[in-house]
Amino acid sequence: MENLLKKRKAARGWVPRLGKELVSLLGRPVLSAVELKAVIENFDIRLSKLDEVQSEIEVELESDLLDDDLDKAFEFRTTSLIPRIKAAEKLLELDKKGDDDSSTTNGSSGAQVKLPKLELPKFKGEVTEWQSFWDQFSCHVDNSDIPVISKFSYLASLLEGEAKSVISGLSHTSVNYKIACDLLKERFGRPERMILAHVQALLNGKVPVKAGGPKYVYLLWNLQDELLTHIRSLEALGVSGKQCEVFLAPIILSRLPSEIRMEWARKGAGHESDLEWLLKFLQEEIETIERSETFKDVTSRKPENPSVSEEKRNWHSKGSREKVTSASALHTSSEVEYPICGFCAKKHKTENCYETLKLKGHSVLRK
Repeated sequence: MENLLKKRKAARGWVPRLGKELVSLLGRPVLSAVELKAVIENFDIRLSKLDEVQSEIEVELESDLLDDDLDKAFEFRTTSLIPRIKAAEKLLELDKKGDDDSSTTNGSSGAQVKLPKLELPKFKGEVTEWQSFWDQFSCHVDNSDIPVISKFSYLASLLEGEAKSVISGLSHTSVNYKIACDLLKERFGRPERMILAHVQALLNGKVPVKAGGPKYVYLLWNLQDELLTHIRSLEALGVSGKQCEVFLAPIILSRLPSEIRMEWARKGAGHESDLEWLLKFLQEEIETIERSETFKDVTSRKPENPSVSEEKRNWHSKGSREKVTSASALHTSSEVEYPICGFCAKKHKTENCYETLKLKGHSVLRK
C-alpha cells in the first residue's frame, strides 16, 4: 500500500506541472498547434497513469478511509483538468483556422470539400437503438488512438437515462472503461434481447387512421420507414429466411390500415408469407394514394368565372340596388332586401299602404 501511495504522489506531481505548461503555451501571442497537441498528449498519458494508480489504491484502501480519499482524488482531478479543457478548445480553434487557410490557399487547384462536424448520437437505453449507437461509437472513439480515459469520458457523455445508470457506480478510470463497455453490452447488446425488442416494436406500433390529405400520406411513409428499420435490423441479427417470414408478414399486416389490408387480400393470393412482396406492395400502395391525393387537391379547385366575378364586384360597389319599376322586380326586392309597396313604390308592404287603405275606406263608404 505504501508503494502505491508513493506512485500516486509522483503521478500527482507530473499532472499539475504539465497543466502549468499548457497555461504557459496558451498565454503566447503566437501558438503552434503541433506543440500544443504534443503537450496535451503528454498530459493525458500522465493523467491516465494517475487514474490507474488511484484505482489500485481504491481496491486496497479500507472502507472507512475510502470516501474521504475518493473526494480528495475527485477534487484534484477536476482542478487539474481545467487547463486541459482550455487547451482542447484552443486546439480546435487552431485546427479550424488551419482548415480555412488551407481551403483559401488551394481553392484554385480544385474543389474543396469541408465536412460537417460529426456529432455522435445519445443513447438512453432503447434496446432497438443499441447496435446503431455502438457501431458509431466503436468506429469513431473505441477504435481510435486517444487515451483510454478520454474514451471513457466520451462514453459517459453520450449516455442518458437507464444507460447512464448502468455505469454510474464505476469510478472514472482507465481500468474501468472496459468494464463499462462490457456492462452496457450485457444489458443492451444481447442478440436475443434485441430480437425481442424489434418484434415487440413491430407489434406495438400504431396503425395510421384513414384520413384524406397530405398528412395521411406522411403517416404512411413514416410507417413504412419504421417497418423497414425493424425488419432490416432483425435480418442483421440473423432473423431471416422463409420460416421467419411466416410470422413477420402477419405482424406487418396487422400494422396496416384496413383499406390497404383489403387491397392486399385482393392482390396477394399466393404471397401470404412473402415478406419482400408485401413490402413492395406497401410501397406501391402508398405511392398510389399519394398520386391520388395530389390529383384530388388539384381537381378540387374550381375555376373562377371572370364575368360572374366582375358582376359580383359591381354589385357590392354600388352599395344598394337601383329602383326597379316592374311588379316582378318589386316582388323580388321585397323578398331579398326591403319590402317595396307595389302601389306607391315606397318602403313598406303593399297591404299596409296608406293610400290603399284610404281607397278601401272610400269603397266601404260608397257601399
